[in-house]
Amino acid sequence: MSCWNNVIGVRGLCDPDVTPSSGLYINDLTGISMRDLDSGVNEEDRTAFTLIERKIDQAANMIQAESLAYLYNRWNYTTSSWDGQVGFWPQSLQSLPQGAVFRGIGVRYRQADYIAVTLTAVNLLVNFTGAVNVFVYDLITGTVLETIPVQTTAGTPSRVVVNKKFTSNGQLLNLAFLYDATGVPSYQTGLYPVYGCGGCSRGSRWQNNVLERTLEFPTSGAVIEQNISGGSWTGGLSIEYQVACSFESLLCAHIGQLGYPLLYKAGMLIMKEMEFSKRLNGIISFNRERNGQLVEYYQQQYDAYMSRYFEQAYMPDTGCFACRQRVRQVSRIP
Repeated sequence: MSCWNNVIGVRGLCDPDVTPSSGLYINDLTGISMRDLDSGVNEEDRTAFTLIERKIDQAANMIQAESLAYLYNRWNYTTSSWDGQVGFWPQSLQSLPQGAVFRGIGVRYRQADYIAVTLTAVNLLVNFTGAVNVFVYDLITGTVLETIPVQTTAGTPSRVVVNKKFTSNGQLLNLAFLYDATGVPSYQTGLYPVYGCGGCSRGSRWQNNVLERTLEFPTSGAVIEQNISGGSWTGGLSIEYQVACSFESLLCAHIGQLGYPLLYKAGMLIMKEMEFSKRLNGIISFNRERNGQLVEYYQQQYDAYMSRYFEQAYMPDTGCFACRQRVRQVSRIP
């Protein structure tokens, strides 16, 4: 679930017990009338409720884009830290027996930051034909974050495109990509390709701020950091991933300060829709000028709240975000 969900509520929905996290409702905006909106919605939205939901989502996306553009002028923002592939087949495959263990790869970020690890694809080479699930674990909580089914054929690499993002939200990020090796014999594959040295590509390595490592856990216990039982091989598992700074994650940490900007941005977009509605009826025609005035009013309120946010918001000084130093040189002519 996105952190932007349920920030702004809509009065009159079927579930009255759902309270928006900001305590703000779109209906409370000056000039918003559900009856008038129903008169102006297009065939795509059909009802005022679907129009409002769509415009709130659009407003959230616009706030993220506009905030990032603004902060580029004041902060150094690193878009990408590292990307690569972990887990490679050797020139000559050697068998690795099945066992009652979870086997695979760990990716741990060195420091708390606002980053995202995107799992681009999963490759699996095992001596087994059938369905094998690759699990993404949070090694801090032991929670399964994602399950990726892979259809394998014995001795043949299988690849699944994933494109799933996992964010740190200002916390340490410690992920494991594992499959249950019970009944699944595999091969001795290492972290990275080293030719002519059978045991050189195992264990762990640091890449920038990322620790890549081979992992095994007993299937009988919790999959958490302190239960690692070893692991010298990836067991035929290979992952393609990217580590990038997550501006969305940073804004989510400030979501409590963005309720009013989201409210007024959504209101502006809704009234813009009404101002240019193709529906020909008395309500739309009569209110067209007023709707244009409301667009301007909501924009002014949005600008004021966003200026206040940028003045007061705390930005972390981390590997992803750093204050942009402005240096001015003055030449003096004697």
